[in-house]
Amino acid sequence: MTGLALEKDARAGLEAPQARAGADPVEQAALEHPEVGERGQRRENRGIAHDFALRTARRMNQHYSDGRACRRQVSMNQQSDLATLARGPERTDAADSRSSPMQRPMYRSSWSAAAALWALAGVALLAVDSGQRIPAQPQGAGSSAEPDRVRGEQLYARQCAVCHGVTGAGDGPAAYLLSPAPRDFTSGRFRLASTQNGVPTVDDLIATLQRGMPGSAMPPWEWMSESDLRSLAGTVRQLAIQGKTQALLAQAEADEEDLSAEEAQAIAENWMTPGPPVALDSAPQPTAVTLQEGRRVFLKTCALCHGADGTGRGVQDQHNEDGTPTQPRDFTAGVFKGGSTQRDIVTRLRAGMAGSPMPAMSFDDPDQDWFVAAFVESLVKPGAQERVAQHRQTIRVRRATGELPRDAASAAWSQAEPVWLAVAPLWWRDERIEGLVVRALHDGSRLALRLSWEDATRDDEILGQDSFPDAASLQLSAQADPPAFTMGSKGEPVNVWQWKAAWELDLARVRDITDLRPNMPTDTYTHLVPADEPMYLAARAVGNTQATGARTSAGEILTAEGFGTLEPLAAPSGGLSARGTWADGFWDLVFTRAMPARSNAEVGLQPGRRAFLAGALFDGAHKDRNGQKSVTVWHVLEIDP
Repeated sequence: MTGLALEKDARAGLEAPQARAGADPVEQAALEHPEVGERGQRRENRGIAHDFALRTARRMNQHYSDGRACRRQVSMNQQSDLATLARGPERTDAADSRSSPMQRPMYRSSWSAAAALWALAGVALLAVDSGQRIPAQPQGAGSSAEPDRVRGEQLYARQCAVCHGVTGAGDGPAAYLLSPAPRDFTSGRFRLASTQNGVPTVDDLIATLQRGMPGSAMPPWEWMSESDLRSLAGTVRQLAIQGKTQALLAQAEADEEDLSAEEAQAIAENWMTPGPPVALDSAPQPTAVTLQEGRRVFLKTCALCHGADGTGRGVQDQHNEDGTPTQPRDFTAGVFKGGSTQRDIVTRLRAGMAGSPMPAMSFDDPDQDWFVAAFVESLVKPGAQERVAQHRQTIRVRRATGELPRDAASAAWSQAEPVWLAVAPLWWRDERIEGLVVRALHDGSRLALRLSWEDATRDDEILGQDSFPDAASLQLSAQADPPAFTMGSKGEPVNVWQWKAAWELDLARVRDITDLRPNMPTDTYTHLVPADEPMYLAARAVGNTQATGARTSAGEILTAEGFGTLEPLAAPSGGLSARGTWADGFWDLVFTRAMPARSNAEVGLQPGRRAFLAGALFDGAHKDRNGQKSVTVWHVLEIDP
């Protein structure tokens, strides 16, 4: 008899009038199916006894309760428990906390072995309060639209696999560059859910896709259509089911248990069935009294991790269940992964964040979590959220009246509309550049872009081994549907306009190590004549633009078709003019380039047409370089006729 058949019969037995009053529902179900016990006895030599199967099934039943059995009850006097919870599971490795996701320890949840045994017990998942199995819900509460499987898989492959991997295991080619690491969908664990059992509905997944995950490199996909978002969310859910299925089969094989692929998938689908929603009542109107009460509760229950002032300066040594390091959220910065409205915050308080040190909370007074949410909302600095949130913007490129400006001080920039573009560090840090302001003009034949961003220090040295200059890049694509903003993809090249502050110093004369260390002994060949330079300066001889003997611009044009393919498109300047100036803690940079493409590899720009633009900033003070940088999403460059 299959697990599903047993499950159906067990549920019928539990609902039958003759069921023993007060009996454990799991034990009652097993008693009505003695073949489960017989199977356990037959396999006693493998250590799989019937009573252990019962305990396993009971654990699974508790996991899928209505919340009282799976949510942590956090009372006012449980500060020591919170401290233990914040530290996370004991780590079993000595790996560097900044190791790549592929090198980080994998956390094996206790459910994996239990789930295979649960199939043997054949017991329905029951809700503790009602005594009924949580019914399967349609994907996406409140919507009858069915996801398009093929479309979802196409979108995932194009936009998501570069970080999350082909199978959703969080092992894409960009994963090693990212912290927090990309979500491993195959684990079935998701941070943001609105249900009591922590399993997200498709609408929960859609909300995450639309909003992104502030505080990480996960961008928003709000520009996608509703149907595309639903299809993509369906694919993510399917990857979780597939991952669970494979984990169950692997565990069953390791335990020498019989488990068919159909049974494993049925268990995985049950596991990924959203439970009842977290109950949300009406929010009381915030007043001075409720804010005071909210602060009082916050100091007792939240300040241990988030600090008394909400800046996240509480317990710092925290880890997620997979062993990766994490930090408490700084509420004042306006970074909220699950939304920042009072309703969003209360949902997160009541549901928790699965797999992280943030537990589900329960208060004696149901209004207290609303009071806490109102207080947390009051901590956000004015304008902070607008500066953090990444949204696809339209940058209008106006036709300039008069000469096109070539430097940031030109009065002609008053004709351009400034647009704020938020950036996010790929390797998240609190001390970061928040964004840049972009202005754009054209004269019909040339395009000028001005970038301005705050940077407290001027870092323009590159000659030392531990010197990293400030830098900025713009990525361009003329495709109607550009590839993921991660440096293009095979067959879909992008252009990169790159500027480095150190190259500004090379405009007068290309500097060498003797400029950095003028008094050190050198091994320079003093007898070297220009004609012999190729014999000793091989990089320059083969045309390496980084070893050029003269610079006419502080920028260059490159092309890329994915990671590891970045290369110069032309000579050092490549027809690109780039000039940056730093003053009073701000960089101002102007890129200028002819609009027509000079080759097939160059992105051509035309009046009356649009292109896509993404930016990247490198902060030398934090040793940014290569893949360590802060980036924007794709934005629309709308060029006036």
